[in-house]
Amino acid sequence: MIKEKEIKKIDDAPVKEIESGESGDTLKELIEKNIKWSQVIYEQNKGIKRRLTWMVVGGYLRLLIVVVPLILAFIYLPPILKDLFAQYSNLLGGFSGAAKGGQLDIGGILNQVSPDQIQQIMKTLGK
Repeated sequence: MIKEKEIKKIDDAPVKEIESGESGDTLKELIEKNIKWSQVIYEQNKGIKRRLTWMVVGGYLRLLIVVVPLILAFIYLPPILKDLFAQYSNLLGGFSGAAKGGQLDIGGILNQVSPDQIQQIMKTLGK
């Protein structure tokens, strides 16, 4: 049940205060509690927002950690492998036509391998 009381403020302006029947809380007390709870919720939301911001930043950093090395490998690895293959082509058996433009030509290598060599490889592998 709600009761109304007329209370005089400091400047003698009439203000109506509402009391609830069971708990006896006045409207002013309820508003103060509401403001306190709102402040608590606001502080929690600030913390959540800060944490979400750091999660987004961390996500971008993880993406950069994966993507940047891939891009660098795509740019720098082919010339390095080309030079490396040119230096060690003699160790691979000195196949003529094995390298075309710095790339390995598997078909050229297989054409130079004799059937006897294939049989030796198969015996070595145990088949």
